[in-house]
Amino acid sequence: MQEFILHETNKSQFWSVLKEKISTGKRWRIEMSEYRAKRSIPQNSLSHMWYAEISKQLVATGRDYCTPEWVKRNLKKTFLGYREVEDTDLKTGEVETRWELKKTSELDTGDMHYYLQQVEEWCFSMGIELTIPENCEYRELQRRQNA
Repeated sequence: MQEFILHETNKSQFWSVLKEKISTGKRWRIEMSEYRAKRSIPQNSLSHMWYAEISKQLVATGRDYCTPEWVKRNLKKTFLGYREVEDTDLKTGEVETRWELKKTSELDTGDMHYYLQQVEEWCFSMGIELTIPENCEYRELQRRQNA
């Protein structure tokens, strides 16, 4: 069981899954947190539009290496950071620890909005112009925050 979104409507299904897991005799770790929706497709689309705009403006100043992928990687390094990942060698059972950039796909909508705000503020401080479509989810969340 990777992830289970528990609600009043599916608690009997959860109990069935839980009984099945317990019957294996293995020990299980269960972590619970309040459900929050993962970052949205419109948020992801806006971030990629911004990566392209930032890249274009940086390249125009002579920074030819600033591709949209480079911009994305470096903004994630700056504002999201890294997470520790453990990989187990299936043959030896040895656990190897490595660090990888956090993924926006693992953020919830609130965390992604905060990331986008940080990117927008950084761009403003650097004189980089970003497009924020009038009808986009980001603009709507900004309005709600400021209301």
